[in-house]
Amino acid sequence: MTDRSWITALPRRCLRASRKILCPIQRPATSDTIARRPEVTRESESQPNNPWNLERISPGYATNDGSPLCHDDETEESGAYVYVIDSGINFFHDEFSGRALHGENFVPESPDYDEVGHGTHMAGIIGGTTYGVAKNCTMISVKVVDKRGKGKPKWLRQAIEWATNDAIAKGVAEKSVINISLGWKYSATTNHAVKKATNADITVVVSAGNHSKPASTYSPASASTAITVAASGPDNRRAPFSNYGLCVNIFAPGTRVPTVPSSVDNGPQYSSGTSPAAAHVSGLAAHFISSENLRGFKAVRKRIMRASLNGVIKDRRWSRNRLAFDGVSRD
Repeated sequence: MTDRSWITALPRRCLRASRKILCPIQRPATSDTIARRPEVTRESESQPNNPWNLERISPGYATNDGSPLCHDDETEESGAYVYVIDSGINFFHDEFSGRALHGENFVPESPDYDEVGHGTHMAGIIGGTTYGVAKNCTMISVKVVDKRGKGKPKWLRQAIEWATNDAIAKGVAEKSVINISLGWKYSATTNHAVKKATNADITVVVSAGNHSKPASTYSPASASTAITVAASGPDNRRAPFSNYGLCVNIFAPGTRVPTVPSSVDNGPQYSSGTSPAAAHVSGLAAHFISSENLRGFKAVRKRIMRASLNGVIKDRRWSRNRLAFDGVSRD
């Protein structure tokens, strides 16, 4: 679904100001629900040998030398935990090989499993065995979206707090990631929940939003300690729907991204939006945590930004000109 819930261009003279100051400059009233629209084109066909999105964040894209892709590395150790705050996950899908677990459900009178497919699609990009970036990570479902594709801000805040406390209690905060591929208008309390998570050394990755506006008046896109991700296409141009601006840290593939079907159907389904873009970066975070033994959100965020490709995004509109990349040969 295209998560169209997300701002206002800032003049160039503001570009040198800090993200922490400028991101929350506009604070409209918070809505009661998370507006969501279908983001997945339901098509089934054989998987392409090299999905464009995985090539784009791999060494082969930059070097064109046939280097192994990070997502094909069968030797990568497990160890990273990704809390997927979304609509749930189809836990029994073969693509997850028992690595998708139920965490908590904040939707009243709702089953724990995914009723709309969005969370399953994001989990497929983060860590599916076929379409995922980090194939061996453990994913924990935290449900905040109901069967209508809607939720409430308080559910998200509760979910972030629960994931933070769960990771701390299990002693895995430093090697945990929270993926939030949803959002709505600016909320100081939501952004504060993100801050508490990063204070606990959890890496938080959020989608910028799909309104083709600045991300600064949306949450958690405007959270200063989150990694905020905008969407780009195969031509390395900002996707027309993607939010932008000083709150955006990085771009990642977000148009027609193949991922796990919500059922047990063969072949991919396709997702477009800043939701799948964020899922790529969460996958990269998990990859770095596992393969390089990184610990803590500052180290992970620094590695993601250092590994990214600089200056390749067109029409970035005041966003940082960085494209997510796995960092091989870029140390």
